[in-house]
Amino acid sequence: MQSPERGLEPAGSQLLIVAFSGGGTRAASLAYGTLEALRRIELPGGAVPGLEGLPRTMLDEISVIVSVSGGSFTAAYYGLYGKRIFDDYREKFLTRDVQGDLTRRILNPLYGPRLASPRFGRSDLAQEYYDEILFKEATLAGMERKNSPQVVILATDMVDGVVFPFTRDVFRLICSDFTKFPVSRAVAASSALPGPLSPVVIRNYAGSCGLEKPDWVTKALEKPDPTSRIFQMAKIVDTLLDERQKPYFYLVDGGVSDNLGVRAIIDRIMIKGGLRETLENIESRGIRRIAFILVDAETSSKPSWSLGDIPGLGTVMDLSSTVMVNKYNFEMLDLLRRSVKDWQTEDAARRKPLDFYIVHITFDFLPEKKERDYFHSIPTTFSLSTEQVDRLREVAAKLLWASPDFQRFVVDMGGKIPEPPQ
Repeated sequence: MQSPERGLEPAGSQLLIVAFSGGGTRAASLAYGTLEALRRIELPGGAVPGLEGLPRTMLDEISVIVSVSGGSFTAAYYGLYGKRIFDDYREKFLTRDVQGDLTRRILNPLYGPRLASPRFGRSDLAQEYYDEILFKEATLAGMERKNSPQVVILATDMVDGVVFPFTRDVFRLICSDFTKFPVSRAVAASSALPGPLSPVVIRNYAGSCGLEKPDWVTKALEKPDPTSRIFQMAKIVDTLLDERQKPYFYLVDGGVSDNLGVRAIIDRIMIKGGLRETLENIESRGIRRIAFILVDAETSSKPSWSLGDIPGLGTVMDLSSTVMVNKYNFEMLDLLRRSVKDWQTEDAARRKPLDFYIVHITFDFLPEKKERDYFHSIPTTFSLSTEQVDRLREVAAKLLWASPDFQRFVVDMGGKIPEPPQ
């Protein structure tokens, strides 16, 4: 499927794309700590139209936030309320026993009749809870604030196993109203871990609004090429445009298809025909740099059963959400790095070639084994201690500021990294 409909809008002469991975409150806290760290880096004023000369920070330079699962809570709250996130989000969500609250509601006999209905699942109950504590029935259109980044929440279509981005262009394809869709429902879908939570079901109205098939889909299907990524994407879009073949979307955790959330950006550039075509509408703004900050809350898990034993369901689910996801994270990072090399080759004819920066925030970059082991051992639940939350916030800044690519990015923008946290 396509990614952001509005395009990639840079704040100034750079395009900063931030991706928040999944991983429960652990991921939400690491994402929050990253926003805090970006806010502490002051930059020279004057680049943003309408804000010339005003003080700005690296936080103000974010163009797009792509989020998955646990990271979607932080992304959505920031998308709706901006810097208010630094006033109340920690208490409202990060240090709250969200998992305990949800479990108690699911087991509460008062909710039994509703949960027994085939049209109301555990994720629907979770959506109501998220609205109650965070989103207050806000819709996706509420995240489209002036001078704010575009927030793209990602889930997984469990039937086709592909990314489902909650963007205007996708809603246009399925003839649904983006402006009325609840943020809480998008976040519930993005974090609907298969098993504990039910899929979030969305109706497909494709074909009811007179929308024509996108040109890139038609062209790709006219010349079938099973080896082409664009052809495979075109087949997926062609399927969702057929309401009779696909009347509903059954959405689960975004980490099932891409726990780092970078595929949507790469796919968008491919659909547009390459980097130059993607950026053609913003060339006049003098964009010179493209930076990716990938906030990766991956965990580490080793099999605990004895040699020859058959692993139980809990062990299999744990390994599915750690070892397999971590392996896929590596593949996605490799895809991004190879894509950047291709874009650099494509852009080699420019008089002033673009600079690229890939900043990967992951616990594996911590130099001390004891510290790595501590953060890897934090569970991917939605219930962490205050100490765990605050240490995750602190380590986000430590990892971000230690990244050579991030240091280079800050220097190139005329900024200065604060003293590292102790």
